[in-house]
Amino acid sequence: MLFFVMYDIESNKVRYLIAKYLERHGCTRIQRSIFLADLDKAIYDQIKADLTEVQSLYDNHDSIIVCPISTDQLRAMKIIGLDIAVDVITRSRNTLFF
Repeated sequence: MLFFVMYDIESNKVRYLIAKYLERHGCTRIQRSIFLADLDKAIYDQIKADLTEVQSLYDNHDSIIVCPISTDQLRAMKIIGLDIAVDVITRSRNTLFF
C-alpha cells in the first residue's frame, strides 16, 4: 500500500520521535515533514493507529495526515526542484545484471 504521512507538529521532541518512528517502520522522508511509504496494509493500519494514539495523548494544535495514493497518481505527480527517487521507494526500478 502506497501512502504519504504529513504532519505539522509544534513540539520538537514529539516531531523528532514521530519522524524516527516512521523511519523505523519503513517510511522514507521526502521532505522535512513528509514521508512516503510502500508497505503492507497491516503496517499502514498500525501506523495510523499509533499516530492517532500519540495525537490524543496531549493537548496540542498539531495535525497529522495519512493519505493513501495509487501508483498511477504518484507517477503523475510533478516534482519541481530536487528530484525524489520514487522508483526506489515503490521498488519498481528494474536492474539488469550482465
